Amino acid sequence: MTETRISITLDETRFPDMELTLRIMRLATLWRTRLDRALRPHGMTMALMRPLAYLTMLPSGSTQSDLACAMNVDSSALVRVLDMLEKQGLVSRHPDRQDRRAKRLVLTQAGQAQCALFHQIATRLEHENRAALPPENITALITGLTTLLASPDIPPETPADTGSACPDQEPTHAP
Repeated sequence: MTETRISITLDETRFPDMELTLRIMRLATLWRTRLDRALRPHGMTMALMRPLAYLTMLPSGSTQSDLACAMNVDSSALVRVLDMLEKQGLVSRHPDRQDRRAKRLVLTQAGQAQCALFHQIATRLEHENRAALPPENITALITGLTTLLASPDIPPETPADTGSACPDQEPTHAP
C-alpha cells in the first residue's frame, strides 16, 4: 500500500526561535507513524515493541525500574505493557534475589525473534528515510542528535511533571 502524504503549509514564524523543536516534534511523529504502519501487518505496534527494543539494549535481567528509567516513563505505567508482553510469551519476569519487590525482566526466545523482525522492519524504514539526505548530512545529524541527547545541560522537568523514573538521577530525555 502506497503511503500518501498531504502537504500542509505551517506558519512556523508564529513560534520564533523554535525551528529545531518544531522539526524534531514533527519528525518524531512522522517517523513513529510510519514505523507503526510498517509493524502492524506483522501484529506489532510501537507501544509493545519499544519496551522490547530497550530490553534488547539493556543487560539481561534488568529490573522493571531499569527499563522505566531507560525509557523515561513511570514504572507503574509500564506494568500494563509488561503484562501484555508476558502474556504473549515475549518477556518473562523473575523475582530479584536481593529485593523481593523488584522483578527481573528477560526476553524469551519468542521475544528475541520478535525484536529481530522489528530490527529488520525498522532498518528498512530508516534506509528509506535516509535516502532523502546525502551520507555526510546523515553522519552530522546523528552526531548532533547524539550530542543533544547526552547533554547534561538539559533543563530539569517542570514542577508539573511527575519527575524522574530513575532513582537518584535527574530526569532523562531518552528516545
